Amino acid sequence: MNIEALKKDPKYSSVDHPYLEFAEVDDIWVRAYAMEKSESIAAQHVHVHDHMTLVSRGTVEAWQAGALLGVYVAPAVIKISAGKPHAFRALTDDVVFICLHNLRGTGLESPEIMEGA
Repeated sequence: MNIEALKKDPKYSSVDHPYLEFAEVDDIWVRAYAMEKSESIAAQHVHVHDHMTLVSRGTVEAWQAGALLGVYVAPAVIKISAGKPHAFRALTDDVVFICLHNLRGTGLESPEIMEGA
């Protein structure tokens, strides 16, 4: 099954990038997200740079470019490649994950999301 098929299933809910907390220091952007219910999906999106995602609570499936990267149980770190669509599906309730973006030297003012993703 791929992420597009999951998104069409009525029992799944999509989390459209609302974050719990945001901080930035020295060109490092940190955003914490929560998915309260198992089977929720953090919507697919694409960044122009590599970044890391830290699963700090719960278990998620990580998807990248339409393929399952794997199942990650907190604490876990996931490398997300630049230019590849990615999304997360909660496999447990009360998932928290944190995206870490190092913008130093990229010329970017924010962790931009590429159009058309």
